[in-house]
Amino acid sequence: MAYPVLWREKTFFYPIGNTSAVCLTQDLCPSEKADVLLLGCGDPRHILYTVYANSMGSQASRKLDFTCCDLETRNVILFTLLADEGTVQKVPQIWNIFFHFYLDKASHDLLISQCRKLVELSSDLDSWNDGPYGHFLRVCTRDTLTELRRLWQLYVKTTTFSPSEEKAFKSAYAADVKASKTKSGFVYTSSRAAGPLSMYALKMAGDHYNIYWETGICSAVPKRPSEISHPNPTLAYSMVGDKFGVHYGTDPLSCFHLAEVLAPAVGSSRHPEQVTLKDIVNVCKTQFSRWCTSVSKVLSSQGSSSPSSLIIRCFVGDALSLCQALDYSRTMKSTSTPFPIAPWKSACITFDPEAYGTDTQPPAPTTFNIIDTSNLLDHVGVLNILVVTSPILQRTLSATLYTEGLSGSSPEDTLPQQLCGDIATIGLLLGLIPVSFVSQFTNRSNMHEVLMHFVTEDVTQNHERLAWKLIGGAEKLVTDLDCPIDIAPEQLAGVFFNIYLNMFSHENVVQELAIVQQSPESNKLSGIVHYHRRSFVGILGVVKRRVITEWAPTMNMLHDKILGDKTLMTGTNHYQDLCCQLHLLGVFTVDWVSLQKVHEVYCVKRPFVFRDWKTLPQTVCVVLVIPRARLQQFLPALDSARTPVLRCDIRGVITSNMFLCINAVFGTVKISGKGEGKTVAIEEDATRRYGTSPLVVWFWVPSVVLSNEHQLSVVLSILPTLATCTLAMQLGFDLDLFRADMEDEKLVHILRQRPNSVPESPEEKSIQISDRPMKTPGATFVTLDKECKKPLSFTTRVDIVEPEMKASLTSGATPTVNQVSMHSIAIVLGDKSLQFPFPLPIDAKKAKLRIARKSLYIEVTLPLKLALGETDSDMFPVIPHGGDPALWNMHRVNLDQCVPFSITNKKALDWVNPHVSFMFSEREKRIPLGLITGSTLLDVKHTLHIMFGHASGTADGKPPLCYALQEEHKVFVMLFITDLRLDLGSHAIVADAWLIPSSPEPAKIKAFGKVSKHVMSDTNMKQLMIAAKERKAWIHLLVAATERCRTWEHKTNCEYRVKGAIPLTFEPDQSPICSCGAGVGAEAFVKKYPILRPLAPYVTRAAISPLFALSYMERVGGAKDAVATKTPPTPASAAAVRHVCAACGKEGGGSGSLLICSRCKVVRYCSQGCQREDWKRHKKSCIAPSS
Repeated sequence: MAYPVLWREKTFFYPIGNTSAVCLTQDLCPSEKADVLLLGCGDPRHILYTVYANSMGSQASRKLDFTCCDLETRNVILFTLLADEGTVQKVPQIWNIFFHFYLDKASHDLLISQCRKLVELSSDLDSWNDGPYGHFLRVCTRDTLTELRRLWQLYVKTTTFSPSEEKAFKSAYAADVKASKTKSGFVYTSSRAAGPLSMYALKMAGDHYNIYWETGICSAVPKRPSEISHPNPTLAYSMVGDKFGVHYGTDPLSCFHLAEVLAPAVGSSRHPEQVTLKDIVNVCKTQFSRWCTSVSKVLSSQGSSSPSSLIIRCFVGDALSLCQALDYSRTMKSTSTPFPIAPWKSACITFDPEAYGTDTQPPAPTTFNIIDTSNLLDHVGVLNILVVTSPILQRTLSATLYTEGLSGSSPEDTLPQQLCGDIATIGLLLGLIPVSFVSQFTNRSNMHEVLMHFVTEDVTQNHERLAWKLIGGAEKLVTDLDCPIDIAPEQLAGVFFNIYLNMFSHENVVQELAIVQQSPESNKLSGIVHYHRRSFVGILGVVKRRVITEWAPTMNMLHDKILGDKTLMTGTNHYQDLCCQLHLLGVFTVDWVSLQKVHEVYCVKRPFVFRDWKTLPQTVCVVLVIPRARLQQFLPALDSARTPVLRCDIRGVITSNMFLCINAVFGTVKISGKGEGKTVAIEEDATRRYGTSPLVVWFWVPSVVLSNEHQLSVVLSILPTLATCTLAMQLGFDLDLFRADMEDEKLVHILRQRPNSVPESPEEKSIQISDRPMKTPGATFVTLDKECKKPLSFTTRVDIVEPEMKASLTSGATPTVNQVSMHSIAIVLGDKSLQFPFPLPIDAKKAKLRIARKSLYIEVTLPLKLALGETDSDMFPVIPHGGDPALWNMHRVNLDQCVPFSITNKKALDWVNPHVSFMFSEREKRIPLGLITGSTLLDVKHTLHIMFGHASGTADGKPPLCYALQEEHKVFVMLFITDLRLDLGSHAIVADAWLIPSSPEPAKIKAFGKVSKHVMSDTNMKQLMIAAKERKAWIHLLVAATERCRTWEHKTNCEYRVKGAIPLTFEPDQSPICSCGAGVGAEAFVKKYPILRPLAPYVTRAAISPLFALSYMERVGGAKDAVATKTPPTPASAAAVRHVCAACGKEGGGSGSLLICSRCKVVRYCSQGCQREDWKRHKKSCIAPSS
């Protein structure tokens, strides 16, 4: 497995999503086919909403292909019901089936009838594929269909119970529901579904949670009608067990967009406080019906014989295993893979040949332009996710990986901790970067999360959704989206070692104890271990494929650092496991694991366990069988330890080697052959831990380890952490569960291959990952800081081959370096220039040149430009991509689906200004206002803040008719805002705007003359004065704003294509926007402003959103009355804002030597003097965290 094996006393069932639905195609170009991989897909809300969001406009013809992992049987039932006739009439019953704990007779009968039909259709894959749903609802593997059918049969079986069985079933179900409800008095997590209006939803969220769990239905009435009495079979049986196991935090309101009903509707002046819980429940049902109807229309419009525009593929199993299997299937061209279906399973993933076979046309996707990972990072670690998803993310400009995190009570600092290193460094190594990290803004608001920390005292979650894209993809010049980089071996080894120490920090007992002493509550998380040595080697494998370096010296230096480390208490005990995984994954083979050394050891020592072996492989598989009777006595202790990690040891008299990368399953073993021909077949016990079969564990070890001592034993134990230390009283200091002698042939088996032999796996094949060629064109050399933690500069060598440039260089001309974009430079020699892209923003002003006039090359070194507030004017890139320009850091929206809200009642808009103010971090609030703040991004934010304040009427009464953006006295664009709307999926508002750039076309000038008396009056025009740099930024922003909401197609003679430039110009009296969208959809503009009808042919629609500050980078949403200082503070490094002294900016050392404010536990100082000096400022925002 890609992560450690956990013993779970209870596995929760997540049948209903815990965050609002999002449109999964929002980062794709409108005409782009969507190959979507959903990992951890507990419910189908994102699919339903995505289909709805693609039901109109230019996206209506988009083909949607979803591959869903963990898609439960109930979700398949939902989609089959939506494919049947009469869906609209059935939606109320479908709602009940999907969300309610208890059902009325009509809903229960519909469910059972559908399950009977599905059981009939699912006897085998051929039967399913040829059935009425097989053309759009595909099953990825035979095992998935078997599991789906098993549960459908269980649902049907509930109707055949005898009276006594039915009574017992209902009684047990009711008891489980009651026991599952949280014991805390107030659960308000569904209030985050209200986004910027969450403060009005807090009480209703808590009330609904209690009603839902008391009555078992979504209602505003705390009493369940008597006719609703049938336990919902889809919740009584699931893939986590044959009992009600729904997670205690479940609330259907969390899936929807509550802001739609809380914001005042157009034509209404209702205040959000007047909204009732009944209104909330009704809007959720309305949205569900809207989404389901869209899906039904798509399915009814496609026949079983024609290619489907909507395909949903189902896989039941482990998300990371599925990613590895898809990559294996693609590269090896095989439907059989060596990756286990799931933890505690021995069978491996085998795809349906009809969909994934080499002869299938078109085959099912094995790479994807959208990968959504839900909140898997909380469960398996973000590095594991990045390692397995990066190979199957398509190399396109718009390909996006989404991650979500829910754990953790504080937004700041979480991402570097999760990544076990600096964000930029990890991005360079793995080739993926959070888009907002580079842009320093997001259009997605998490105001609701920040406010929750101020309003309540017991916050245990912080939701953060990030979009990751291929690093360097924001640059138009990039031709290789793998963006190769070069790092010196000693620095690369240093980076790897730092990551290694952070990944296994739980083994640094001194550091762990210090953390607990400082924050006792951290003990709650100290038992969570996401990584083993194979996880670390997986990272090295990805880096080896994309980074140019001398690999052998790098690995030898890393090897020596790890061997010499004294901070990880059990580091040396895991050394053999590390070397084993390095070899198995083809990353590196240390000397003592080489075939020659193994042969030498075998010839000299001839260990007893290999007495019947003719040749000895470099690695062998050890199988340990633990009798159930020996394990049973420890089950209560295991269950009490939350989720302890299982580990196997090989111990001798003087050695103890630990192996965390193990596999485990309950079942019986069948032995065949002997010696090197010995094989083991495992027959799984379907009852698992509740049965009587032994526990079978297997893992890979270097064969030399079994040759070093004669008296060896194999041990199953618990990984010691602070959370499991209480088990020592029952299990002993070593936390051992079972021990067997290595020579015990009944309980220990040494194999060449893993049990249930499968196609060649990496373990059996000992593949070698090829190094990146040392002379890769376009590679960028990266220089890190002395601690090998953060990138400092990029260096590139430019060979001069153009004759005129060669002549200039040899004649003594000095080249100049100009900044072309955030990510690129131009090297100018005479009248010629060469442009070069870089993976991250760079500062051309600080470029250093090394000129070789005889050898005819120039070496350019550029520092990175990642300091907060130091973005350039081209921070909103629109990248040419054929006829479909790609957006890099602004998601697309369908404005007609964004709900407009009324601005007539100003008291109902108390939330607007706080919402828009979340554009500013606490750092930015301290920078004094002015025409120029020193930060172009901040200047744009201030202009947007003014614009939204006036458009909502909260700033100065009646909104103006238009906004004139002007530099000095010259207007370069006029904006007309027809509506303020809710971008529901992003929890943000968006201005529905219409643009008229300044340009000298006679017809436009004549049209403007007809309306100028209305537009130019002081009350109707809001003049927004901006400086030169901000004007350039606005030009980029307006181009992106028109592109992100377009419902039209770019013409073949589009100016973007003809001129080969986006924007078209930066001249203030010319249009930077193409004319393809001019006048399209302007009926809405004329309806809002009839007097401006003459301008209709010249306006282009745009979606303008706030640019929110990043709460994972710096503090956002602090005290309202932040006092501006006279001098802006020195910008801190974007990746280390919490690791510097808040007073003087001095950076803390690697051991975390900064002092932390004892009250807020956030701000840090290098000395008590700095803390005293900063207190006058800091006390205004110093708030004690919740206890």
